[in-house]
Amino acid sequence: MRDHSELILRNQKDFSRVYNRGKSKGSRFVVVLYKRNNLDFTRTAFVSSKKVGNSVKRSRARRLMREAYRSFEKKVKPGYDIILVARNTITDCKEQDVERTLFKAMQSCELIRPNNLNR
Repeated sequence: MRDHSELILRNQKDFSRVYNRGKSKGSRFVVVLYKRNNLDFTRTAFVSSKKVGNSVKRSRARRLMREAYRSFEKKVKPGYDIILVARNTITDCKEQDVERTLFKAMQSCELIRPNNLNR
């Protein structure tokens, strides 16, 4: 099992690499940006800008995304850097809605393992 801190995307150069050279897919509440990282594990970051609202709303948006991602984290393919960016529509929704739309967006990005390969 990896140390939790290794699974978080932190460095500015890694963020820039994903933003500039990665692919993206938008959903109703979240935008998924992703890029291969040539590692044997996936790193994630949860971002919400000031467009989402005040600090309370931004923090709630990040918590919603983190919890939604955690529910299917084991199904995510290894070897990617993923940035999840909150949209301003996320402020008035429930966690189940975020989880459903995030899962669909990540499936369309082919970041979810097929059912028969889950470990």
